[in-house]
Amino acid sequence: MASKTGRHKPASALAAGACGALLFGAGAAQADPSFYKDKSIVILAPADPGGSYDLYGRLAATHLVKHLPGASAVVQNMPGAGGLRAINYLYSVAQKDGLTLLMPTQDAALSEALGREGVSYKIDRMNWLGRIAPSIDLSITWRTSKVKTIQDAKAMQITMAATGPNSPTSTNLVALNALVGTQFKLIQGYKSNAEMSVAMERGETDGAFATWATLKTSFPSWIEEKKINYLVVYSTERIPELPDVPAMTELAVDEQSRAVLALLASTGTLGRSLVTTPDTPKDRVATLRKAFDQMTADPAFAGDVQKLRIEFGPMSGEALQAQMTQLAQSPPDVIARARAILMGGAK
Repeated sequence: MASKTGRHKPASALAAGACGALLFGAGAAQADPSFYKDKSIVILAPADPGGSYDLYGRLAATHLVKHLPGASAVVQNMPGAGGLRAINYLYSVAQKDGLTLLMPTQDAALSEALGREGVSYKIDRMNWLGRIAPSIDLSITWRTSKVKTIQDAKAMQITMAATGPNSPTSTNLVALNALVGTQFKLIQGYKSNAEMSVAMERGETDGAFATWATLKTSFPSWIEEKKINYLVVYSTERIPELPDVPAMTELAVDEQSRAVLALLASTGTLGRSLVTTPDTPKDRVATLRKAFDQMTADPAFAGDVQKLRIEFGPMSGEALQAQMTQLAQSPPDVIARARAILMGGAK
């Protein structure tokens, strides 16, 4: 979500605060761009061409090298295992030289915290370079639905379109049912946000999981003509464009519930970010972080973001590293509660 200046204000404020309070490790090393002269950077995209990870990855490949004199960059698509193939490769196989980057799936931190099968990485050991944009996800219903608010969803059952069981399209609703008392009934098997939204419009379901970016780009008339109701935003704070819609964590009934919901909201925090390998030389991480910050502050980059009508809410590498470290240190009781709700207690 972009403001008039093209930036997501809450994310920018968080980044600024974290940067001022926490400069450590690789972020404190001195940047030295000379290493990247005549080098080629590979940016891994964890999905097929055409999706948002691929789009943001190619945007970064075009603009990041402008701030790394003499460097070039290419995007390599590496779909598989819901994004695990790419992040496991980055963590364990890729050379730790600062030449391989990844735009991980937004649930990368949550998957590690929950101990999902196939995870073989440590989220806080990797070197986070920065976030281009948060992922602003929400649940909506069609205007004719009796459920128009999250309170209505606690009072009556409602069918919601979803993709797979491990997707935020399902896990967020399962968590709200368990922790908040909503009565969402999942209708799984849809392939994309757009397909879920069309199913809702056709009356196959009462509502759907959606991203704010998809609504703005693919269904703008729904917003303008008030064809949809907004139930909840899956984040830790409300968004300025929908000030009356509660954030997920606001719905918690106690502190443990709030912590579990905040863990789930990490998918929105991570959004579309860049990370590189663990054990990368500190000066190269510092160089990449500096180039990333310069890229997101560049008017040419902001101009391309606006042309593409995609989300933009930068966060520095230092701030994002701090967020990932905090998630990795989530209390055992919070992790256990989340696993019990989402995975039947499986470790």
